[in-house]
Amino acid sequence: MFNHLRVAEIAAGVGDPQCYRGKADPPKFKAGDRLRVKDQPDLFYNQTPGYIRGAIGTVVELAYESPAPEDEAWGHIDEVEWFYFMCFRHEDLWDDDSPDTNSSDTIWTQISERWLEPV
Repeated sequence: MFNHLRVAEIAAGVGDPQCYRGKADPPKFKAGDRLRVKDQPDLFYNQTPGYIRGAIGTVVELAYESPAPEDEAWGHIDEVEWFYFMCFRHEDLWDDDSPDTNSSDTIWTQISERWLEPV
């Protein structure tokens, strides 16, 4: 079974996030918070999947600090923000049209703070 928390533990301090540690403002959200993913337009590039825009999920834990992908794509790396591991219920994202889907199925992703708002 895939252990998401173990992945977060292994990834801590690896790659770009280690360069930005301590540079973001204090996080706005915490584990357990129910948040909506903003359905905002994007002009060029981002890593926020369209299927979670407008959906409500739960913060599992803080992931890391880094510039948002849409800023990095334009070379703007001076604004650092928090990323969060979020969990969404499958049934909140898609119609239940599969006999293999059950109410405990979830989708996990990382989302930058600018895409999140309190419910």
